[in-house]
Amino acid sequence: MARYVGAVLLVIHLTIAAAAAQTVSATTGAIDGRVTDNTNAVLPGVTVTVSGPAMMGARIVTTNDQGAYRLAAVPPGDYTVVFTLDGFAPLTRKEIRVDLGFTATLNVQMSVGAVEENVTVTGASPVVDAASTKITTTFDAPLLASLPSGSRDYWALLSETPALKLTRVDVGGSSAGSQSNYYAYGTTGQNRPMIEGINSTQGTERFGNYPDMGSFEQIAVNAAAHTAEMAVPGIQMIFISKSGGNTYHGSATAHYENERWQSFNIDDDQIARGITSGGGLGPRDVDRLHRFRDTSADLGGYIVKDRLWWYGAVRDLETEVRLPNFAIKPFVTRLTTYTGKATYTLSKNTKLVGYIERNTKHQPNRLDAFALGLTGIFTSEDASFDQWLYPRIYKGEVNTVVGDALFFEARAGQYGFDWPDTNYTAAPRYEDLGNNLVSGSSRWRELDIRRNQVLGSVSYFRNGWLGDHNFKIGWEIFRDTTDQTERTGSFADVVQILRNGSPLDVYLLGNPTRSVNGLWTYGAYVSDVWRPTRRLSLNVGLRFDRYRNFLPAQLHEADRFNPVAAVFQAVDDLNIWNTFAPRIGATFDLLGNGKTMLKANYGRYWWNPGADFSATANPNPPVWQRRHTWTDLNSDGVWQPGEEGRLISSLGGVASSAIDPNLEDTRTEEVASWIEREVAANFGIRGGFVWRTERQLYQLLNANQPFAAFNVARTVPDPGPDGIVGNLDDGPAIGAWNLAADYLSLPVRNVLMNVPDATTNYYTWEITATKRMSHGWSAIASLARTTSYAQANTFFDTSFRQNQLPITPNDLINTEPNGQEKSSDLSAKLNASWQGRWGLKISPIYRFQSGQNFGRTIVASLNYGNVRIPAEPLNARRQDNVSLVDVRIERVTNVRSARLSPFIDVYNLTNANPIQNTSWSSGNSFLRPLAIVPPRVWRVGAKLDW
Repeated sequence: MARYVGAVLLVIHLTIAAAAAQTVSATTGAIDGRVTDNTNAVLPGVTVTVSGPAMMGARIVTTNDQGAYRLAAVPPGDYTVVFTLDGFAPLTRKEIRVDLGFTATLNVQMSVGAVEENVTVTGASPVVDAASTKITTTFDAPLLASLPSGSRDYWALLSETPALKLTRVDVGGSSAGSQSNYYAYGTTGQNRPMIEGINSTQGTERFGNYPDMGSFEQIAVNAAAHTAEMAVPGIQMIFISKSGGNTYHGSATAHYENERWQSFNIDDDQIARGITSGGGLGPRDVDRLHRFRDTSADLGGYIVKDRLWWYGAVRDLETEVRLPNFAIKPFVTRLTTYTGKATYTLSKNTKLVGYIERNTKHQPNRLDAFALGLTGIFTSEDASFDQWLYPRIYKGEVNTVVGDALFFEARAGQYGFDWPDTNYTAAPRYEDLGNNLVSGSSRWRELDIRRNQVLGSVSYFRNGWLGDHNFKIGWEIFRDTTDQTERTGSFADVVQILRNGSPLDVYLLGNPTRSVNGLWTYGAYVSDVWRPTRRLSLNVGLRFDRYRNFLPAQLHEADRFNPVAAVFQAVDDLNIWNTFAPRIGATFDLLGNGKTMLKANYGRYWWNPGADFSATANPNPPVWQRRHTWTDLNSDGVWQPGEEGRLISSLGGVASSAIDPNLEDTRTEEVASWIEREVAANFGIRGGFVWRTERQLYQLLNANQPFAAFNVARTVPDPGPDGIVGNLDDGPAIGAWNLAADYLSLPVRNVLMNVPDATTNYYTWEITATKRMSHGWSAIASLARTTSYAQANTFFDTSFRQNQLPITPNDLINTEPNGQEKSSDLSAKLNASWQGRWGLKISPIYRFQSGQNFGRTIVASLNYGNVRIPAEPLNARRQDNVSLVDVRIERVTNVRSARLSPFIDVYNLTNANPIQNTSWSSGNSFLRPLAIVPPRVWRVGAKLDW
C-alpha cells in the first residue's frame, strides 16, 4: 500500500509544480471573466470585489495583464460584484447567482468616467456555464422550500430532476423513509451522494441516510458527462448545508395530513385483479395514507462576525400508510434527523468547517423478502421484521485561497450506520414464486457499515500558456467495511419456496453467521479547463483508481446444517484493479457572446466493486445457504430432513467461491452532445443526446455448469396467465435446454467471472428548459426518451429471468440477440413557482413517466432445477403510465421581522390510479397490483422564517 500512496503523493507534487486544477471545488462554485474598455482593449489592474450573505467578509482580486480575473471557492448564493479602476466609472453587478460546480462568467466593459458615475446592473446573472460540460440540475433553498415535495427526501428531489425515472412514486409522503431504485439515461447504480463533500453512498448505489432536506442551502444533481472528479458513471448528488451568518436567522416548518383528507381511487378492475382487504378495511382502503406528520426547525448565526458561524437543525417525521401488499395494518415509518455545522475563519483566506448529521429510522414492519425481494405480498404481520437504522456523517475540512490563483481544500470524515433487524416469530417461512405470497419468520440480523475517508484537491488558475487554464488535481482514500451478522432463527433457518401453493425448492440457511468484508479505494485525478480562444473551452482529465478488496480473519460457528466450525484466515489482496479513465469535454461559443454553447463530452468510468464484491467471493458470506429441490414426502407442507432433493446452488464453506484470475472490472462508456442557449435573462434551454454502454459485466456462476453444457433440447409447457396447464389460455410450448447428464453430478463450484458478450446500450434524447426566479416566476421543464438494450434481470424490483446475466441458453429465451431485452420509456417533468400580489405563491409540479415494459414469466422444472423463464419478450406488455399533478398554494405574510407562510398542498390532483408495479409470473396472482399510486390527498402546513 505504501508505494501506491507514495505514487499518489508524487503525482500531487509534480502536478502542483506544473500548475494544479480547476478552481470549482466539491462544495462551491466560482466567478471569472475578463474586463475591457469600450474599445475592447483589456484592462489590467481592475479591482474586483465580491460580497454576499454566504461569504465571510468580502473577497478582492485584481485583473491580470490580460484583463482576466477569477475567484475560486465561492459558496453557493447571490453576490454583488464591483469593478473599480482609476479613471473609469465603477461598475456594479448585483444578484449574480453562483451554484454548486457552476462558473459564473462575467465579461464586462468599463467606461471612462468619475467615481460618482457608478453604473449598476441588476439581475443579469449568467445561466449558461461556458466551461463545464456536466449535465446538472440545481435546487436552491428557496426552491426546495416552495415545492410540494411530498416526502421531502432524496427520491422526491430525483422525481423532479430531468431524465430520471423512479420505481416508486410518492404521493404526499406515501413512501417517506423507503428506498426507491432510480434510473438516469437508462442506467442504474454506481451513484455517489456527497453530503458536505463526504461520500455517503450505501454500497455502490443506494442512499445511506435520511437527511433533513430543509437544512441544505443548495443541491446539485449531476446526471451525466462527469469530469475526472467523479469516479463512477451514476448520479452524483452534491449537498451543501446551510451555514450561520453575520445575523441570527432561523425557521420552523410543520406539515400534516390524515386519512379524512384523502380520496379513494382503487377501481373495480384493480379489485378483480387481486387487491384484497385486511386489518378491518375494505379493498378500496389499502393504498391510502393513514397519517403524516413532519416538523422541522433550524437556527444559525455567529459567535464572532466574519469569524465564527454556527448552524443547527432538527427534523422529526412520522407516517402511517396502507399498502396493497401489506393490508394487515398501517405501515409505519419514523425518522429523526439532527444536523450541525460550524465555520471558522482561521485567517483572511483560510477556513475550517465542521459538520455532523445523525439519523434514527424505525419501520416496525419492514417488508423485504428472502427470494421475492420487494415484490412479496404479506399475509401476516409476522412475515415482516422490525427495522432500526442509525446513520451518521462526520466531517472536518480546511480550505484556503493563496493569492488570486491557487486554492487548496482537504477534508476527512466518516459515513456509516448500524442496522439491527428483529423478526416476530419462529414459524416456518414460505415464499411463493407463483402468487408472490409470503408468510412465516423473517429476517433477524445486524448490518454495520463504515467508510472512513480523506479527500482533497489543489487548484490553480493560469493564463498566457496558449490560452487560459484552470488546472486541478485531487485525491481520495476510502476504507469501506461491512459487518453483517445473521442470527439463529433468521427466516426460521429454512425458506420453503412454493409455486402456486405446491412445494418447489428449499433454502437451508447456516445460521448464525458473521461476515466481515472490506475495500480500500485510492483515487487521484488531474484535469484542465483550457480556453485556447475566447470561444472554445476544452475540459480534459485523467483519473486513476485502485480498488483493493480484502477480508479480515473470521469464524463461522457450527450450525444446524454445518456441524463443524470453520476458521478463515485474513486475505489482504482478495482482488486488485488499477484503472485509468480519460474524460474529454469541449464547449464552443457559437455566436461569440457566451449565450449559445455547443457542448460535447466523452467519458470512461470504471465501476466501484464495493465491499459487497468481497462478500461475493468470501468463503464466509453473509448468508450461508444450500438450495435444493424439495419433495414434500409426508405432505405436511413443512420441510423435514431428508425431503431435500438435488443440490441446485450453495454459498459458504472452504473453497465455496473463487475469483477468475482473468476477471476484468466493468466499465461504462459515455458520449454526450448537446446545445445550451440563454434565451433571455435568467432563462436557458439545453437539448441533446446521451449514449451509454456497459461492458465486461460479471456474475458469480457455477463453473461446473458452463453455457455449452446446456445442450439437451426439450420443450416446456406454457401454462398461460392462470398458471394451469391444459386449458384454453395455454401458450405454445417453449423450447428450453436441459443440462447434459455428465454435469448433473458435479459439485457446485462458484466462480466470479466476466460473462461473454455481456453488453448493454442506452440511447436518450432530452430537452430541458430552466427559468431562474425573476419577474415573479421560475420553472424547470424537461422531456426525455430512452431506448434500452439491457442485459439485466431485475426491472422495477421484479425478476424477469433466472440469472442476472445470460449464463445459460434458457436466459436467452424471448430476448434480443446476446440476451438483451429491448424497452423504451418517456419522461416529462415540470416544476414551477409563481409569485403574485398580496404575498400569494403557487407552485405546481407535473410528473410523467412511462410504465415499465414487461413480459409474463413462468417457472419451468428442468433437470438441473426450477428455472424462471420469460414466456414473452420484455416489451410484450407495459405497466401503467404515471401522470401526476401536485400543487402548493401559499400566502406569505410579514410579521414584524419574520415571514409567516401558511400553505395548502394537493397531491395527485386528478386522483389518478395507475398501477406502479404488478405481478409478472403466471399463476393466480398474474397482473395482481403490487403497488398503486395513492389517491389525492390534502396537506396543511406553515413555515416561519426570521
